[in-house]
Amino acid sequence: MKNRIVGTALAAALALGGVASGHEGHEHKVMGKVLAVSEGKIEVEATDGKKVEGVLLATTKYLRGKATAARADIKVGERVVIVTVQEKGQNNVKQVLLGEGEGDPAKHDEKH
Repeated sequence: MKNRIVGTALAAALALGGVASGHEGHEHKVMGKVLAVSEGKIEVEATDGKKVEGVLLATTKYLRGKATAARADIKVGERVVIVTVQEKGQNNVKQVLLGEGEGDPAKHDEKH
């Protein structure tokens, strides 16, 4: 049941598409594949093919399913959902949502 809820939430984020136009102070969800990750930034290729760069802050939260994760858990090629807020002209990442298993979160839900 818990896996279905997580899968449904990730599927809903996917249905929202790639990137909404940036508006200062508003949250935007981006689902896609990690192209690069460093100490301070993440680059994601959104489902619509656009590349989105986000700034990883000390306050950024990382989750794998409902469990706490870390920046080091993010792997290039992994599918993620990032929640960003545009502030002072940059996309600050509030959350990075990783699938419960490594790889594609949608495929994880199909196993159950």
